[in-house]
Amino acid sequence: MGTIRKVGDILRLFSENDPELGLSEIARRMNLSTSGTHDLMDELRKIGMVQRVGRGRYRLGPMIASLYRVLINTSSLVDTSRPILERMVKDYGETVHLTVLDRSRLVVADAIEGWKALRVARGILDQGLDVHETPVGMLHLSVAGEARQNAYWGDHTHARTPLLPPDRRTAELDDMARRGFAEGPIATERDIVCLAALLRNHTEIPLAAISICIPKSRYDEQPRAYRTICQTTAARISQELGSRAT
Repeated sequence: MGTIRKVGDILRLFSENDPELGLSEIARRMNLSTSGTHDLMDELRKIGMVQRVGRGRYRLGPMIASLYRVLINTSSLVDTSRPILERMVKDYGETVHLTVLDRSRLVVADAIEGWKALRVARGILDQGLDVHETPVGMLHLSVAGEARQNAYWGDHTHARTPLLPPDRRTAELDDMARRGFAEGPIATERDIVCLAALLRNHTEIPLAAISICIPKSRYDEQPRAYRTICQTTAARISQELGSRAT
């Protein structure tokens, strides 16, 4: 936790008046050693939180802009979805997520943990999973367009979880896009079933998805009911967003 706080404090040093900072200045203002500051900045650079603009000088990186874009684009989405998701969790007790696809990364815009004794933790999708390792991620890919799909496959040729053969994944993505729905296990948690449905706005363009994560033992008792819950909830949110699809 101490390192996380340091990272937050470092990022807050950057401002309109100080868009670029040198390594020695960051170390001085943070009261850290130069070597320790260098290590922290190098790790932040690797994940795109900062970028090096000269010898020993840094500015905020592309990941900050990406996260800001996600925040702005999803604020109204979260506000609209939250009451409906809260009602769903209250009624059925299962963990639910609201997600968007940012380039090739699954972003959790909102999450509510279920209340049942045996439940899935709300952080299940925040564990560094690749998009293709979850049904909701594959659902997002199914409507991302061929260019983004091909770019993703190319970037994940040697992924932790092997990609499906091209013909099979194409067939699966086509089916998901047609149905606006996907379900199956999470690659790293085979005892959890994830059901996902697309959300659409007044343009009828998919802009997000909701997913319900359920212990497999409970899902197996009534799979059809859980599919209905997921799809009905997504339809309600889409309607609030302006979709006229039934």
